[in-house]
Amino acid sequence: MVLLLLAGCAKAAAPPGAAAAIRSIGGPGSEEGRFATPRATAWDPRGFLYVVDKTARIQKFDANGTYLLGWSTPESEKGRPTGLLVDAKGELWVADTHYHRVLHYSPDGALLSEFGSEGTGPGQFQYPTGIAIGADGLIYVSEYGGNDRIQVFTREGKVVRAWGSYGPEPGQFERPQGITIGGERLFVADAANHRIQVFTLDGKLLSTWGDLKYPYSVSIDPDGNLLVAEYGRHRVSKFAVDGKPLAAAGKPGSGPGDLNTPWAAVPIGGDRIAVVDSGNHRVQLWPSSLLRGQP
Repeated sequence: MVLLLLAGCAKAAAPPGAAAAIRSIGGPGSEEGRFATPRATAWDPRGFLYVVDKTARIQKFDANGTYLLGWSTPESEKGRPTGLLVDAKGELWVADTHYHRVLHYSPDGALLSEFGSEGTGPGQFQYPTGIAIGADGLIYVSEYGGNDRIQVFTREGKVVRAWGSYGPEPGQFERPQGITIGGERLFVADAANHRIQVFTLDGKLLSTWGDLKYPYSVSIDPDGNLLVAEYGRHRVSKFAVDGKPLAAAGKPGSGPGDLNTPWAAVPIGGDRIAVVDSGNHRVQLWPSSLLRGQP
């Protein structure tokens, strides 16, 4: 069972000095550099980290976690965006979940474009959650709330294709919360089905695996492995792309390396991982060595 293997991974001791190297940015509050239940993060290889919290405030930090600037989405009363992505130009894409749209920003927070509206038709959304961009520039968006599908768009918001429906069967989704692209494959954190699903970029199902507990994000590390934030187990798990468990770190709590309902884990510069520790109102910067234990 994958669950048993993961439990073994979680007991692996962190390499010497790894725990001491953990840093945190944020903490509860509305001041600059602090968070109210952060939901997503995105790394710009130019050396910037973006974080969005439940109040729809987007903040930009340098690689050391120093606050640089912040802004809010055009309407923010409902708050709660859950997806962020930086593209090859350094521009930011936001899944503005409760306003049923995708927002596109410049690196300094200027709104460049937006697309989507509430509904079930092509190009409409019910709670968009995650964003990924392919090598060809096409934009993949996951959504839940009845649609439970993947839609693919041009940068201008024109629908190219879509697939998926609500349900527990392979190829169906129940709250596809996070997505990422590796090579010619799309990996989907199918949160309420407690699994990862793998597709071609045209929507053909390749595999379904995992005995997870509310996986809320999936990302790819520099070694080509998958990092999965398990909201329901308060940890980050690492897998090979075929689903083989490699390592896990985190446990319930508020100390360094502890987690409280993590929403995302993303590899960043300096051989680190940014972990959105939502319930603790912070983002932890982990050394990647925390997830190099042996199963």
